[in-house]
Amino acid sequence: MEKELIIYTCLTGFAYDAMEEARKAGARGGTILHGRSSIKEDKKSILGLRLSTEKDCLLIVSLAEDKHKIMNAINAKYGLKSEARGLLFSMKVDDTLGMNFHSNIKDLTEVVV
Repeated sequence: MEKELIIYTCLTGFAYDAMEEARKAGARGGTILHGRSSIKEDKKSILGLRLSTEKDCLLIVSLAEDKHKIMNAINAKYGLKSEARGLLFSMKVDDTLGMNFHSNIKDLTEVVV
C-alpha cells in the first residue's frame, strides 16, 4: 500500500475546518500544528498586503489513491485564493508503524503493528 503525506499550511484558525473537508473526502485523521511564519517582524507587508505571522499546519497520511481527492477537497474551500491562504503539497511516505488503513478497523485496540 503506497502512502502519501499531505501537508497543508494556512492562516491560523482554518486548519480545523480544512480537516473537516478532508474527512468528507476520505481522510481518517490528521495532526494540526500551530506555529509562526519565518517572515521577520519588519517585513509583515508585501505589495500593501498585510501578512499574518501565525500559521497552522495540517498533516494527513493517506493512501496514495486517496491523495488527490483529499487535496482537492481542501483546496476547493481553503486554498491559496481563499481567506485561509492555504498551500497544499504532498510527499511520498516510505514506511509507517502503528497505522492501518483497512476500513474494518473500529478502534486502536484492533490495530496490528
